Amino acid sequence: MTLNYRALLALSLPITLTGCPGDDTTQGPDDDSSTSMADSTTVSTPDPSADSTSSSTSTSTGPSESSTTIDPSSTTDPGTSTGTDDSTTGVIQICGNNIIEGDEVCDLNQLNGETCVSQGAQGGLLGCSLTCDSYNVLGCFICGNDIVDLAEDCEGEVPEGTTCETLGFQAGTVTCGADCLYDTSDCSICGDGVQAGPEDCDGIDLGGQTCMSLGFDAGILDCNIPQCAFDFSDCSGGMYFQDFEAGVVPGEFSVGGTVGFEVDGTNAIAGAFSAHNGNITHNQTSSLLISGNFPVAGDISFLHSESTEGCCDHLEFYIDGIMQTQWSGNNMPAMASFPVAAGSHDFEWRYDKDLSIDSGSDTVWVDDISMIPGVPI
Repeated sequence: MTLNYRALLALSLPITLTGCPGDDTTQGPDDDSSTSMADSTTVSTPDPSADSTSSSTSTSTGPSESSTTIDPSSTTDPGTSTGTDDSTTGVIQICGNNIIEGDEVCDLNQLNGETCVSQGAQGGLLGCSLTCDSYNVLGCFICGNDIVDLAEDCEGEVPEGTTCETLGFQAGTVTCGADCLYDTSDCSICGDGVQAGPEDCDGIDLGGQTCMSLGFDAGILDCNIPQCAFDFSDCSGGMYFQDFEAGVVPGEFSVGGTVGFEVDGTNAIAGAFSAHNGNITHNQTSSLLISGNFPVAGDISFLHSESTEGCCDHLEFYIDGIMQTQWSGNNMPAMASFPVAAGSHDFEWRYDKDLSIDSGSDTVWVDDISMIPGVPI
């Protein structure tokens, strides 16, 4: 009995101390009210029949955890917190991820198959708004509505101040194309090896021309490379003809006087372009010059017209520095022709103004110059 009692005491004492560390009551060996192994086990084990709410409360870590219910459908991944929940479909839409989601119309490059044309424009590049709820049509255009859209250069006419030179070329005339973009096909850069615009030639590119196609009987056409102008020195026979339809002073000509002649379409007397005097005033001159070689005697002819002071401001024509004739007043275009002896000769058209009075347009014009059988040199 004594051994059994000590064994029982050794087994029950730790359990009692563990279960009730704050209890300082001494229990005797004959006290069987609640210190048996069975009773101790019963105390430390939850009663299966206990109220579930009480059990949940006893194991809760805080009031917020025991009273909050999380709806899985409302959770978002930590990296997508900028999205908007579409309450209708439950889809999370994120503007700027290049995916059309929820109520988005578009997203970055994703345009749902739409284009400027489908949006009622004529062309251009459709975009998406920053909020993904509409299309950005600033890159679209309608050519011909007199409004220069961002995707257009012009509407019918080239804006004032825009020239081939301002667009990076050296010469020529820029126009507004049917697509409302600049047409620079008539612009050129002398020395790039491509004949374009007002250039006669560029390097070995003669624009398909030969001595014969230009009216001569024989010879090999060459290019004056620095000037991008034809070199006719090896052409012979036939005739030389210049109508200024390139819109610039040709390379075989030079200009002189106070202000040299120029070529444009202002009141052209033949075709679209004619040569005319520069803008000069009293007691000043403006000249256009060319030299030619005539293997045999021939002639030089040209169209001319004047709108000047009748008595004193004249268009004068010179061969080898000797004035052949002069014109003044208001004259309709007329053809003039002068005989030329064999050999090399210098020709000059000079507008010479006196000391006072302007009349008419104060302009003289020259066009359709021919030398038979002369060759420019």
